[in-house]
Amino acid sequence: MNKLYDNSEWKISWGFIRLLLIGFLLSIFLWYFVLPRLAGGGPAKIPRALMDEEQLDLGIENYKQVFGSYPTGENSNIVNLLTGNNPQKTVFLNFRRSTEHPNEMVDPWETPYKIEFSQRTNFIIRSAGKNKFFGDTDDIVFNSISNDFVKP
Repeated sequence: MNKLYDNSEWKISWGFIRLLLIGFLLSIFLWYFVLPRLAGGGPAKIPRALMDEEQLDLGIENYKQVFGSYPTGENSNIVNLLTGNNPQKTVFLNFRRSTEHPNEMVDPWETPYKIEFSQRTNFIIRSAGKNKFFGDTDDIVFNSISNDFVKP
């Protein structure tokens, strides 16, 4: 009999393929769902913070284009103006609301972003990062002068 058509070889092969498939699916599950939670949010939260800060930058810059100057005040006032409470009722920003800080835009670790206007021409947006303290190395900082993220 020809060995290519022996059913026992196919059973072993399909069993091995199933085992590989189960291992692959388990590793994907661990990588995307379990490990980030064990690491306190893990790397998935950092890209969210980067996107949030880019959205804030875009909203602030669009506001300036329409009204001729940057919005002023703290996070809550700026978010209020960018979400449509301005003279033209224009919405420049949509954001996810937090139960702890419903009128402020918060980072993925639930800390309100700091928006600091250095002069009339530039601003910095800061996330406190995973440890929720501003001014250390895990902060995520966007600088409008360079239009990029900078090291704290």
